Amino acid sequence: MNYLRVGSSVVYLFLCAVLLSNSARAEVTHNVTTSHGVVEGLDEQSIAAFRGIPYAQPPIGSLRWQPPRSALAYNGVLKAHRHGPRCMQRTFGENPPVVSEDCLTLNVWSKELKPAKRPVMVWIHGGGFRSGSGEIPGEVMARHGVVVVSFNYRLGPIGFFAHPALDSAPASFGLLDMVLALNWVQENISQFGGDPENVTIFGVSAGAMAVNMLMVNAAAQGLFHKAIAQSGYGTWALPRAQNAPASATRGMDLKPLTSAEELTMRIVEKVNPNAITETQLRALDGSALMHALPGFQLPIVDGVGLVGEPALLTRQGKQHDVPFIMGGSSFEGTVQPASGISLEDFKTFHESNWNMARQLYAEEFAVSEEYGLKKMFGDNRYVLAARTMVRSMANRGNSAWIYYVDFVPQSRAKEWPGTPHGVDGYYLWAGESTGDPQTAALSRRLQDYWVNFARSGNPNGGNLVQWPAYAENLDQW
Repeated sequence: MNYLRVGSSVVYLFLCAVLLSNSARAEVTHNVTTSHGVVEGLDEQSIAAFRGIPYAQPPIGSLRWQPPRSALAYNGVLKAHRHGPRCMQRTFGENPPVVSEDCLTLNVWSKELKPAKRPVMVWIHGGGFRSGSGEIPGEVMARHGVVVVSFNYRLGPIGFFAHPALDSAPASFGLLDMVLALNWVQENISQFGGDPENVTIFGVSAGAMAVNMLMVNAAAQGLFHKAIAQSGYGTWALPRAQNAPASATRGMDLKPLTSAEELTMRIVEKVNPNAITETQLRALDGSALMHALPGFQLPIVDGVGLVGEPALLTRQGKQHDVPFIMGGSSFEGTVQPASGISLEDFKTFHESNWNMARQLYAEEFAVSEEYGLKKMFGDNRYVLAARTMVRSMANRGNSAWIYYVDFVPQSRAKEWPGTPHGVDGYYLWAGESTGDPQTAALSRRLQDYWVNFARSGNPNGGNLVQWPAYAENLDQW
């Protein structure tokens, strides 16, 4: 027997099989014509996925620290197969994600591209306004028959910067990015099967704070019609630019806030103390600026992208009148170490009513002083924020719902004393893939409530447990 010939035949047949297999698995693509040109997406298990679509010009060079400008027309067909780079942020590990200041892209997932007027859900990522991206498993929600959009926005000192040397009124550029992304949705989403007149914005953590800010942003009027804020905070005092209107924020923070200009100059000083002109500032290394940022990056009240604290403006009736959901988790205090707020400062802030506070949290303080303080911190900063915002919305005649997540899977029972900050977002997007039946059931329930809300402005329907709208006489917190 000629083993060489047999071997050659086997190799030949194997190569044929591989080629046939690859041919059978050839990528199925979808083309959509947008206001900037044709984009090509991929078919992924009957979901059309488009990733990395530019919605703005690269905010680099002279466009750094400028309001975003609408994207230029694409040359030829834009292959929207992969996520674009994440916006500049700190990176860690052996295989860090690609980051760049040229990062203003968005992603779309749709079950059906023909004109269908499907509800649109626009996700705003969290990360303390200093990290994160629009990279989500958008197909998870798209399978429910909604069109899902996510996007990147400028972060940290690249996205929120108020330096006296800059001849620019805005300072919260990241928020202006969000408004431009929502404008892109209005112009283009019908081409992806979505209804521009039925847009829900939703986000977790900083993304939820952004939702609250968009609800009081005049430039966002009419760009969305419903809103969901998950583990967000709208009641914190925010740094102010010198040209911004003053506001009564007494009691909203632990100590008087430093001006936005002073905070910005401190960051610049860490990178290059000699950078004092606009030209020198624009030449600063973006990565170095991100690493000079301590704690969270708070958006700046600049009178343009943000005119005040959402809780105060909502109380004054200056919010967009849209149906609203907001809630928090049972142990939001896990975020405290990253917040830049020490437990000692938090304790001092509550000194006048400390004995009463300790009695209310006696069970938690019995575990440890740190646990008691973190539990109190989370409730004060996040759970109370949800109650305040929802109550204000309801008092203005808007339909509003409030939720509280207190679920810990068995696999995490020893690690988590309660549901950590932002994990309601994890449950929503990834709960079904954990392999834990209870987590998967919670995930499906959240998805069903959210999709019902996106469709009709009411989370109830189907076989779901009835969720009553907020009413002050039913206030349980």
